[in-house]
Amino acid sequence: MEKKRPQSAAEPKWRYPDRSEHPDAVVFIYEPWCKSCGICYEFCPKGVFTSDKAGRPVISSPDACIACGLCEILCPDMAITVYKEKAGASKAGSTA
Repeated sequence: MEKKRPQSAAEPKWRYPDRSEHPDAVVFIYEPWCKSCGICYEFCPKGVFTSDKAGRPVISSPDACIACGLCEILCPDMAITVYKEKAGASKAGSTA
């Protein structure tokens, strides 16, 4: 029989921020998970990302994002989330 390991009070409980914590973002980097590998800014077709002096990715041109999702797919740390549109944005031209 396998023993269950007791959860220590000192162990951090991880959680990924939900959409309400960054409602205007199309691209969101969860910095605690990012290891600054540079894949996001090397592969972004629109140059949405740049790096700061420490080599960490910065979303410098959020309006240029076309929500292709390459950064999200290629991020080995799963630290990037791409939303297809900003929260609360209405779809232009919809006649429903």
